[in-house]
Amino acid sequence: MTIIELGALGELLGAIGVMATLVYLAAQIRQNTRSMDDGKRLALAQTYQMRADALQSMLVEAANSEHIGPILVKLTERGYPEDVGALDTLDTEERGRFRQWQIAQQTHWDNLFFQYQQGFLDEEYYEGAFRERVGRLAPIWRALGLLNGRPSFVRELEAMLAERDAA
Repeated sequence: MTIIELGALGELLGAIGVMATLVYLAAQIRQNTRSMDDGKRLALAQTYQMRADALQSMLVEAANSEHIGPILVKLTERGYPEDVGALDTLDTEERGRFRQWQIAQQTHWDNLFFQYQQGFLDEEYYEGAFRERVGRLAPIWRALGLLNGRPSFVRELEAMLAERDAA
């Protein structure tokens, strides 16, 4: 075998080595992408669980509260949250307590909206449960003077209120 033939053989083996390396790297990238997708799904599931736990805890605590529980019963009997006029049945102290509780509610929903913006809540949840629940609470927040917070969340609230007012 001549030196030229050996050189050609070396080039062929080198090309095969490069191709094998590329196939190996493609497999590693695919595996890494799959692993990242699994991590994202896990983070999403954990986010949903934390959301559910936080909301459940907030609602159970409110229902068991000697102050908020009776206010919620009183308001619900008068059509809350659909009827903003139910707020007029509260005295000054009740309205103040309820307003504080609604600030906590609004902060919770603002946090979820931020998670949606960051891609941690899916479109189905946002378009369904989120918009339905926040859309019901937005008129209450407006009546209580609570349309504030992160500018993007306030814009979302205002858009929901405009849709609701137009309907």
